[in-house]
Amino acid sequence: MIDVVEVERRYGDVHALRGVTLAVRPGEVFGVLGHNGAGKSTLAKILTGLIRPDAGIARVGGVDVAAEPLEVRRRLGYLPEESVLYDELSGREHLEHFAALRGVDPQTARARIERLLEFLDLAAAADRAVGGYSRGMRRKTAIALALVGDPEILLFDEPTGGLDPEGSRRFADLLAELRRRGKTVVIQSHILGLVEKRCDRIAVLEAGAVVGCGTLAELRAQAELPEADLEDVFLALTGRRARDATGLLD
Repeated sequence: MIDVVEVERRYGDVHALRGVTLAVRPGEVFGVLGHNGAGKSTLAKILTGLIRPDAGIARVGGVDVAAEPLEVRRRLGYLPEESVLYDELSGREHLEHFAALRGVDPQTARARIERLLEFLDLAAAADRAVGGYSRGMRRKTAIALALVGDPEILLFDEPTGGLDPEGSRRFADLLAELRRRGKTVVIQSHILGLVEKRCDRIAVLEAGAVVGCGTLAELRAQAELPEADLEDVFLALTGRRARDATGLLD
């Protein structure tokens, strides 16, 4: 469903992506892990057609992103790392506008919007301007915007940032429903617990390169840590190590 082959991207002297190759299967929940600056957001921008790779090719749903970015965006629901909203519009107005842009039938859109608002605990604030929303409410509104067009592929960048425990649980329930419907989902995050619990396979990025990819069991084998949790596997694959804080504040 998503194929990335030898993708390179530079920003001046910074080599953000170095020959990245990975494949996401139809109906899979796929995680992309990496430290800050590992290349996750650059990869997301390439997959959504916001920037072009310097080399290599990225396909979403069989479509070359660089050649047909608008066609890719018709198939893709995207949650960026920051919840970019129009402060003067209400939550409901955001969803109505995005549903219209996606070409959703008005009657279908109204019913879907009501379900999303109710599920995400936004119904009571739906007609208030989002400029007065909390960070968590803004995040849930952005999640709803990614979903309102019912896309076949979803890309979530740090989806639980700003969500409280109940909001994070709602997102987990949402993932279960997307899985049931056969959607293809990519989650980019540095929150290991979310990725370990919810993803079928995981790619680990370090300094713009894929240093591990597979199920947790396969990543353990690559790291030669058969009993380790994802945190220790991640640190091993990225060449990092835990640090002893004993006496730090003495």
